[in-house]
Formats: sequence, C-alpha cells, structure tokens
Amino acid sequence: MSGRNPLPAALGPALLAHLTAMLEEVPVGLLLLDLELEPLWFNAEAANACAVWNHGERRAAALRARSAFRVPPALLEACRALLATPPGGTLPPQVVSDHGRGLHARVRLHTPGGGQPAAFHLHLDYRRPRGDRHRPLSPGAVALLARLTEREREVAMRVREGLRTVEIAAELHRSPLTIKTQLAAVFAKLGVRGRTRVAALLNR
Repeated sequence: MSGRNPLPAALGPALLAHLTAMLEEVPVGLLLLDLELEPLWFNAEAANACAVWNHGERRAAALRARSAFRVPPALLEACRALLATPPGGTLPPQVVSDHGRGLHARVRLHTPGGGQPAAFHLHLDYRRPRGDRHRPLSPGAVALLARLTEREREVAMRVREGLRTVEIAAELHRSPLTIKTQLAAVFAKLGVRGRTRVAALLNR
C-alpha cells in the first residue's frame, strides 16, 4: 500500500467543501497565491494574521479581516525573491518575521508538475511575544474574560501570550485534548473562530 492517500475522484466538490471547512479550523494561517501574486484562497487565521501585519493589533481587532484582506508587502517581497531565483537554482522557503508583533511566515513556491500551475504556499503564524502575562488588561478584555470559567480564562490568557496548545497543557498540567476542548469553549463564548482573534481581542 502506498504511503499517499489519493483523493477519491468520485467525491469531487463534496470532498473539496469538507477539506475547505477543515482548513478553516486549523490554528495556522494558510494562504495560496498565484504567480501574479493574487490570492487564490486563504483561511480565517491567515486573514487575521495579515490584518495585524498590515494594520497593527488594535486596528486589526476592529476590522472584518476577510473583507479588508490584503497581502502584506513583506510577504509579496518574499514571493518576488523566490520568482527571481535563476533557472535550475534551488528554491528554499523564505522565512519572514516581525518579532515585535509575534508575526511569522514561511513562503514556498510549489511546483506540482504534471502540467499543473505553480503557486505560492504561505504558512502564517501570529503569536505575541512571550512575557505579556502581566501586561494590564483593558476594560473590554476584562469584560470578555468575565464570560469564561476560571479554567477557560487560564487558557485564554496563555493564548494571549502566544503559547501553543502543548505548552499550555504542560504549564497547566492538563492534557492537550483538555486544552483543545477548553479552547473550543473559549471560541464559542467569545464568538470567534481562532486563537489569533482571541489574542487580538485580549490585547486591545
């Protein structure tokens, strides 16, 4: 049996709809650009990360990230650098970071072969720099935290700092599955779809 799992052709659009819905929920920003640097697809986490990159945390928190979507200039420059690679040269992924705001991106030019067009695959990660635990909360953030249980607040505050699920689990001595369940409750109670939005709301 091959290690690859080919997509059943019979499922077609239905499978694509399921995959798209699943990719919306991953805690990493995913952005697909064509060779003209036009967006082909992006998930909610990518929209939020790009909004922070373009406008800063405070303004991004007030925006509808999807409707205001624009690829940050720094990421476009990384794509252009990959396009400028001489023929036959290697194309290592470009890594772009704005450490001050906890923004990181990995940019890769993917050429699938078989006559399929190449495209840019961008993975975006938005994690505030560590050490924000004692940063004062705004009255709005306090009001949001009041909607949560004590254990959910502990998780939300660590999301605010930029900790990953496994790091939160280790620090709070809970299982990663428990943290994921509590994260889902935080998202539902705050009316958001991802941890990027939680961090933005609590850092306003």
